[in-house]
Amino acid sequence: MKIKITLLLITMAVVPLSVLGYIAIDRQAKLVDSHVSSMNQGFATLIASRVFSFTHGSRTLLEKLLYSEQFLNVEVFNSGTSSQAFKSGLTSEVLTPRNAGAVESLLEVVVEELPGIKGAVVFNRQKQVVADVGRHLTLSKMPSLFSDAVYDKYGKSVRGLEDQPNITMPIWSASGELTGVLIAFLDMNELTRQLDVVMKRLSLIYDDLDIYVLDQDDQVIAASKPIDASVDPSLYLGLSDTDGYFEVPIRKFYSYEAPPWRIVTITKPQARNSLTQLAWFLKKIIMLSAVVAVLFGFLFASGITKTLYLLVQSASVIAKGDLSEPVVVHSQDEIGELAETFEVMRKNLRRYQASLKNRIEELQTLYDVGQAISSTLDFNELLGIILDIVIKTLKAERGSIMLLDQKAGELRIKAARGLPPEVIKNTRVKMGERVAGYVLETGRPMLIIDTDRSQSFKKLKDGRIVSGSMLSVPLVAKDKRLGVLNISKSVAYSFDDKDLELFTALANQAAIAIDNARLYLMAITDEMTGLYLRRFYYQRLREELRRAKRYKHSCTVIMLDIDHFKNFNDTYGHQSGDMVLIQVAKKLQECVRNVDIVARIGGEEFAIICPEQSSQMSLVPAERIRRTIEAEKLDLGQAVVQITVSVGVSDFPDCEGNEHELMEAADQALYYAKEHGRNKVVMYSDIPPDERVLPESESKSESDPESGSNETIDSDQSESGLENLKGSSDNDDHNSEVDEA
Repeated sequence: MKIKITLLLITMAVVPLSVLGYIAIDRQAKLVDSHVSSMNQGFATLIASRVFSFTHGSRTLLEKLLYSEQFLNVEVFNSGTSSQAFKSGLTSEVLTPRNAGAVESLLEVVVEELPGIKGAVVFNRQKQVVADVGRHLTLSKMPSLFSDAVYDKYGKSVRGLEDQPNITMPIWSASGELTGVLIAFLDMNELTRQLDVVMKRLSLIYDDLDIYVLDQDDQVIAASKPIDASVDPSLYLGLSDTDGYFEVPIRKFYSYEAPPWRIVTITKPQARNSLTQLAWFLKKIIMLSAVVAVLFGFLFASGITKTLYLLVQSASVIAKGDLSEPVVVHSQDEIGELAETFEVMRKNLRRYQASLKNRIEELQTLYDVGQAISSTLDFNELLGIILDIVIKTLKAERGSIMLLDQKAGELRIKAARGLPPEVIKNTRVKMGERVAGYVLETGRPMLIIDTDRSQSFKKLKDGRIVSGSMLSVPLVAKDKRLGVLNISKSVAYSFDDKDLELFTALANQAAIAIDNARLYLMAITDEMTGLYLRRFYYQRLREELRRAKRYKHSCTVIMLDIDHFKNFNDTYGHQSGDMVLIQVAKKLQECVRNVDIVARIGGEEFAIICPEQSSQMSLVPAERIRRTIEAEKLDLGQAVVQITVSVGVSDFPDCEGNEHELMEAADQALYYAKEHGRNKVVMYSDIPPDERVLPESESKSESDPESGSNETIDSDQSESGLENLKGSSDNDDHNSEVDEA
């Protein structure tokens, strides 16, 4: 606040003063510039007239000379000269035509009478020197002599004489014929002397001005101050972009009759000294005003902000998130009312902070749960993850997930923590019975704060009560009842309404995840055998082959077919054939690792993927499968039968290629086993090379005459089910079996 008040006072004092000072200086500067510009223009005009008088007087006398009788009647201009003499560049000293002496006498008189002319040369039409006074030139230096003369130019117009300012004039005969050229060289010392006189007089009036006379090539002809000969004259014009620079061409006033020179005036910096002094004086006043405003601002602000200081400190503590310190400011004015408002705000913020913290924790918990349960679609693994998270979040001691068996119409425990194994195995709850059945039937969650005092709980439990608190919430997804989620704790009043709200939110997320996992499991497994379908099997085989190629591992495929399966169907019926398939599927799951993928790929044909296992290593589980199935007798009701299987094994990298080539190799090994006695295991590498390629009609087990027609698997069942799910799982263990809801 002090700084703001101080800045306000500084602004009030400095800004108006600065604006007024700027306006005053700007107007004064414009006035000075106007006077200087007018004065410079007058000086430049005066000097231009003097330069014009210097050149025009000489030109006028020369014109009179050219039109005199002597020049008009001189025959020398018409005398012929050989081209050889012209090319040799001979001068008048060699060639002495008639009347040349009379012309030269006239030139001598002109040079003596005119102070601005220091020499003259006359040429005839053949560029021969007729007369030369004070100058000695050769013809080769002037290739455009007559064209320059006709154009009637001043100064350095004649090409070849650029370093000698001159007046070039044509000589005409009485009949109007061009007979020669006169070049009169200007005496620049005389011009400088005359200009010095003028500029000395001007300096008495105005000493803050530099004056230059320049020709058309920016060469300095005359100046008001000495010029350093070692410096390029063009450097004197480096101020052309400044305010004090002023330039006037002489021909602006006298048209073509004047030489193409110009007058440049440059105002010296001291011409604006008064403005500089005024600006510096104004700056001192502004700085002094600012210092006074700072002192007065701090004194004035201290009296106003004294009571605000404590309020600012309290607000700073609140801004840091500390809401424990009360806001105390003793003041009877508006600041005191503001302090009371801050105190009310602090109390409200403290309540909101506690509520928001709890809400954030709940949201974080829900997010973590969502992330965890979305990481897998394996049914049993998902149930365990959900139960562990719920127990950890609500700090429960025990918990269970009970799913509804639609066929039996009862709830069974599918995942549990803290319960005895016999309770997990034997618990069966009908709809409407006990707590879980009641919760699922009514669709309402239940919170039992104290199980010992709750009469409704005692009624539902039939007197079998464990002391403590419990929560039970139905698992419902898409209006379909899936089961019940239960947690409990041995201490009464362990759960409250907030816990019930969070528990319900967790249960809703869990129900959606369980339903997705259930649908996914239904989509990828065979309903009768519980094994994976053909489409899922090939998908996993591609993934395992990709992984094996990348990390240089082995991957084995085991294919097996039930021997004489058609006899079971023909003799005992298709229902008995189904029992055989279920029995074989059960034994397959018992004989393989958790990471192995077992699938029913068609009719009585099964296949197993053994990741990171070579064909030699896979012989052990393959033989175990064959022996286990052979040793098990199956009671079909009509008879007790013995089942045998033929097994084919192939592996990568022994069989390189894609999943179809690997399966083809295993299929050939299976066919070889069936052709050579059945009930045996054959590796593809053991087949003689000349017998490895099978006829097309015998390359698939579906064409085996022994194959039955028991529920041939339609891979579209897998495809349609997978497309309805939003995710898929790459987990290796998909061998769990669960009662479907």
